Amino acid sequence: MAILVDEQVWEPASVAATTLGEALGLLQQELGPAGKVIIKVQLDGADLAGAELVAARAQTIAGRAIVFSTTSQAELAQRMIGRLAALVEYLGTQHPQIAKLLEQGQSSKALEQFGSVLSAWQQIQQSYGSLLTLLHTRLEDLRVREIPAEQVLADFQRQLQDISQAVQANDLVLLADILQYEMDSAVANWTGLLEAALGVVENQGNGI
Repeated sequence: MAILVDEQVWEPASVAATTLGEALGLLQQELGPAGKVIIKVQLDGADLAGAELVAARAQTIAGRAIVFSTTSQAELAQRMIGRLAALVEYLGTQHPQIAKLLEQGQSSKALEQFGSVLSAWQQIQQSYGSLLTLLHTRLEDLRVREIPAEQVLADFQRQLQDISQAVQANDLVLLADILQYEMDSAVANWTGLLEAALGVVENQGNGI
């Protein structure tokens, strides 16, 4: 059995690992104080992620080739923030386009695009929660332009509720108005939430 971590041979400092899950747990314990996280797992040359990684955790590792890749929590957080910021910016361009389609009577095409946009917003919320977990930060500790981040997120949830009610009522005029005139504030607020998270990364890097 050979276990490589960032191309260096690694052996657990405490007890020997017999399964992939045990090896992951032991490595994470060792990486924690150094502010590093595992970002890639290979077993016998095959990349494992998501459900495949979960299923493989119980596999024994005797005689297997295992490769772990790591990065710093700060670098991973910055990557996540960059990807989310790009997605938020993209969604900001989609709202008026969908509103225009609705105004032109192209409701089927508009609602199809809207479904993708709504799914992306939900993905952003989930990813932001994961980002705060990575940073060991609570939402209630963040502020956006002197406003508690909890309030900013609650306002966004209300906007989604208004949108949902418009769709359920088949009020496409109202939906177009919300997308055209109200979602710019959502984009601005999410930009602020991401900037607040980036501030945490920078502060942690400065030892604050």
